[in-house]
Amino acid sequence: MNFAAAMRTKIIAGNWKMNKTLEEGQALVTEIRGIIRDEHNGKSQVILCPPFISLASASRLLEGTGIALGAQNCHFEDSGAYTGEISPLMVKSTGAQYVILGHSERRLFFGETNELLFKKTKAAIRHGLKVIFCVGETLKEREEKIFFKVVETQLQEGLFALDRKEFSNVVIAYEPVWAIGTGLTATPEQA
Repeated sequence: MNFAAAMRTKIIAGNWKMNKTLEEGQALVTEIRGIIRDEHNGKSQVILCPPFISLASASRLLEGTGIALGAQNCHFEDSGAYTGEISPLMVKSTGAQYVILGHSERRLFFGETNELLFKKTKAAIRHGLKVIFCVGETLKEREEKIFFKVVETQLQEGLFALDRKEFSNVVIAYEPVWAIGTGLTATPEQA
């Protein structure tokens, strides 16, 4: 028996992306809270990651449920002239325990590099957040059979300079870019 695998907690995380108004978000949290209460077996950690506008209200609605809360991103600075950005300190103040970093959409549409993600990861951990660090390859990279190198580079440049204690606050989420919204899924063997 693989002791590490036996001790690993399964995580179910829902990223709402840029969807739901504040009121719609509150309704969804309430609905999910009821479903989890009625159907969840407690063998996994459920994490909801709504847009920033819903974090504080979701935190209040999730109190005492065992459902964790995560933000979809954060900056690496605590404060400053970064219009539109959210600091890890702000994320933490909402009641969130997690933050998603390295999501393929952030890498693609906002040009986030592994080096930038390392800075964000350090800042998030410094403020007591757990990081859901996304890695994955595009379809072209998979077809060219360089997917191991792509993921390896994302991990090395994004996480390997963390010390053991910092790394214990990181969850690695394999997210093959080619499977997002395509109907294709990665097999357990591929993951």
